[in-house]
Amino acid sequence: MNDSKHFRLDELPPEHPLRQLPFTAPDGYFDDLPSRVQARVVRKPKPAFHISWSWQRTAASLAGASLIALLVWQTLPQRQESLGSEALAGVSDDAITAYLEDQGVSAYELADVQQIHSSLGSDTTAIQFLNVAPTDIQELIQEQNPGDNAKVGS
Repeated sequence: MNDSKHFRLDELPPEHPLRQLPFTAPDGYFDDLPSRVQARVVRKPKPAFHISWSWQRTAASLAGASLIALLVWQTLPQRQESLGSEALAGVSDDAITAYLEDQGVSAYELADVQQIHSSLGSDTTAIQFLNVAPTDIQELIQEQNPGDNAKVGS
């Protein structure tokens, strides 16, 4: 089915048409080629950064900036002032307590921690309110740290 014969070009005689070059170049063509290519290539310097002014570009920029400003103005939340004491005067304490319990807020979270600490005063003041003798405290420390008994006793 395949009628093509395989042959090698170097086995063909030199005058055979397949051994002839299909194209010819004019005499001296490749000698002049580099100079002709360089003559056609014109190196253009890179232009410096340049912004041209036009009223269309200015109008579009102002319209875009105005649109952004309008969107920001409309989407920012309004500042809410704190409620005065007269606004909550009509609400009962039981209703406030029930609301805070529903929200999961504990009484400790509501208390001013700084006020609690300042009301207790120094550490010695807190110990006086506990009504505990210093010897009882030392005994408790020795019970919790049995390896340090030798150090405390000496």
